[in-house]
Amino acid sequence: MKLARKLIRLLGPLLFLLILSRIDLGRMAETITAIRVDLLLGALVLYPGLILLKAWRWRLLLRQQHINYGPAPAFVVYNSSLAAGYVTPGRLGEFVKALYLRQDEAVPLGKALSSVLMDRLFDLYLLLMTACVGMATFSLPGRLSTAAMAMLLLAGLVPLLVLIPGVARRLMVLLIKALPSVGPGRYRGEIKRTLDSFQRGMEQLLSIRLVFPLLVTVVAYAVFYLQCYVIATALRLPLSYAYAAFCVSVASLLALLPVSISGLGVREATFIALLLPLGVTAELAVSYSLLILLVFNVFGGALGALAWFSKPLK
Repeated sequence: MKLARKLIRLLGPLLFLLILSRIDLGRMAETITAIRVDLLLGALVLYPGLILLKAWRWRLLLRQQHINYGPAPAFVVYNSSLAAGYVTPGRLGEFVKALYLRQDEAVPLGKALSSVLMDRLFDLYLLLMTACVGMATFSLPGRLSTAAMAMLLLAGLVPLLVLIPGVARRLMVLLIKALPSVGPGRYRGEIKRTLDSFQRGMEQLLSIRLVFPLLVTVVAYAVFYLQCYVIATALRLPLSYAYAAFCVSVASLLALLPVSISGLGVREATFIALLLPLGVTAELAVSYSLLILLVFNVFGGALGALAWFSKPLK
């Protein structure tokens, strides 16, 4: 089973190698070397502001649970979690924020997980909303449009289960009943306590006060899409802010699939499919994807690694 999971994660890198074998690498190198460095630096400068906004949103969620986590540790921990997320399937590594909360504030693991999950859901649904609006606004080839819409709907419906109290509680009961087959009884009690605290944490979060972190999310993604638009402009890509936001949203959602490493291969294929109808060459589309990888995964991952070493988990 472990070998199968590892092989599945190689699908993305293999797709990336296939794409590289089909394009003109010399032409792609010329495209990248002709980039406007000042605009690329501008996209990099905006990155800490993006993380500050997301850390603020997380702190707003924690306040709803009566957890007072300072702005400095929240910023550091958020950077650390992003570094972990970039190298894990579906960016599950971002859930290390819950372990930091348990270490720093003695927050029960289940309750800590609920805040992190809600934080991730804000990102997911903002991307989904942007992608769906883009699907309705921009005309795409029929098959591509149908396949993308189906995947978007599936990605949007599954997480809703944890937001429906009755359904979530039934899922927990089924999970606890299945526990005798996976470990001793003492672990069943511990997991049940974790699930109960998770449920209580979700109940604290599901209120009208979610409108405030929602507004912060909108501002954060306005900055994120601006970064992506600036990168496109630096490459002289003929993209509007709206179309850049649409393309990056679809690519970010598909990159969550556990078939790659940091979305490698999946992101490039998505950009090629969405930019070719505009007359953008595959070389330029791949260049755009690699620069986004540089700004967010490489530069962001480096900042996250520094944050991790400055505040490690014990």
